[in-house]
Amino acid sequence: ACVSSAVLVSMAGPSEKQSTFLPLGEMQEDAEAQESQPPQEKVIALINEAQLVPKEKKLECLHQVKELITKKNPDLLDSFLDEVIAFQQDSAPDVRKFVVNFMEDACKADSGLLVRVIPMLNYMMEDTNTNVIKRVMTCVVQLYKLALMYVSKLKTVEEEVQEMWEILQETRLKICDMIESDNDGVRTMAIKFMEVLILAQTKKEPDSEAPKGTEVDISLDTVSPSHPVLKASELREEAGTAMGSMLALTASPTVSSVNLMACISCLTNIARQRPSNISTVVQTFELLHGNLPPHFATSQVTSVRKQLKGQILSLLRHPASFECREQITTLLTDLGCTQVEIAKNTPKPPADVLKRARNDAEGSKKTMFPEQELSAGAGAGGEGGEERSAPGIALMEAIEMTTNDLKPLLVPEAVTEVVLANMKNLPRHMPRTFKNSYTPIAAAGTEAQVTHLARLLASQMTSAGIGVGAHTKGIQPQKQAPSPPPRSTSPIVRDPRKRR
Repeated sequence: ACVSSAVLVSMAGPSEKQSTFLPLGEMQEDAEAQESQPPQEKVIALINEAQLVPKEKKLECLHQVKELITKKNPDLLDSFLDEVIAFQQDSAPDVRKFVVNFMEDACKADSGLLVRVIPMLNYMMEDTNTNVIKRVMTCVVQLYKLALMYVSKLKTVEEEVQEMWEILQETRLKICDMIESDNDGVRTMAIKFMEVLILAQTKKEPDSEAPKGTEVDISLDTVSPSHPVLKASELREEAGTAMGSMLALTASPTVSSVNLMACISCLTNIARQRPSNISTVVQTFELLHGNLPPHFATSQVTSVRKQLKGQILSLLRHPASFECREQITTLLTDLGCTQVEIAKNTPKPPADVLKRARNDAEGSKKTMFPEQELSAGAGAGGEGGEERSAPGIALMEAIEMTTNDLKPLLVPEAVTEVVLANMKNLPRHMPRTFKNSYTPIAAAGTEAQVTHLARLLASQMTSAGIGVGAHTKGIQPQKQAPSPPPRSTSPIVRDPRKRR
């Protein structure tokens, strides 16, 4: 060892002869001294070092702090939380993202730290870096359910906990408003947050599917009616507003393909975990299939249709889908599913589902958040209740009204006239997208197929701001476009109801 060290010193330059090189024995003693150092002193030394070194070394020190505090010595979390959070002022975005990650892990280890973390996350929502904002939103998605569960278990709520919940509601509003952001990634995170909000602030049902993995299972059932801070009616109303916003975004002609596929996935999860919404979600998918945004490229249309097909098949496998199975089957056939594939994914309906279907036959359409709609109607009364309805829900109601108006008109004679009247508008050559996506119409002329056709027409009419539903609900055209001049030679399609 002495010989090798002497060689190294002789090979070094003048400035390196007085370097920090240590013989092997001294290095081992130094390592043993560090191992025997109390954890608290290690954390202090690492935090002090992190304040002085470059970004790469700083992150290395902070990761060691996180390992020591959250994994090996969680009792030190309370003592050093503020010292780590102080790095949120660092100029490096990666360091600020680490702070958010640390706060998330800290709250998962100790829910009591939420009162100190939530205000910091709300502050960091104003960060100038988009990646930091997305990381904060991801953190809030995880901690929102945790915070709701933490507050719901408290019988007496202290002032600091109440302030924390109020700040979290402010953060909720910020994230929900970001559904209008110009950044696709930010909008996607806002959509995922809305999914969490809807599931956490609605009640479970007998057929509700359990959350996947290690997700926190929280619902409105855990909130006591007499809770001093949490009001079940307000939470349910917030969930209904979020659902309406998601439905409106799904039907928007300007939505991006990335955001649309996020909406499809989130709506499917909501329907599987809150089965009373299956019929509404299936109807939304049906309208989407016939009214995809016109700006989508061929590859985007293919991706969306593939996503739509997979998610609808997962709904078909859910036991509660029995009541709208005919509608799902028709839609899947239009999306290119074979009868063998549909039969393979169709479960046998349980006896209680069959019984419930017979008992609810007169109830016809299921509505989303019925308690919310009743309370809104009672509070506003008449027209005021309609004005308070969420845009997405109003759009769905308008489409349903137009569907019911069109359905008796779709008799063979009228449909033939419509086809003949529009033959002159067909292109000379078959479009590639139509050729790739066309599937023969199964069970043409049946009740289910006529209803499906009426709904497809109603969705396009409502988007253009025409039809009974659009006029009744005051739906404006979603996209203004100059209409071609009327042609006097166009045949007139008469209302079949006036022929009799």
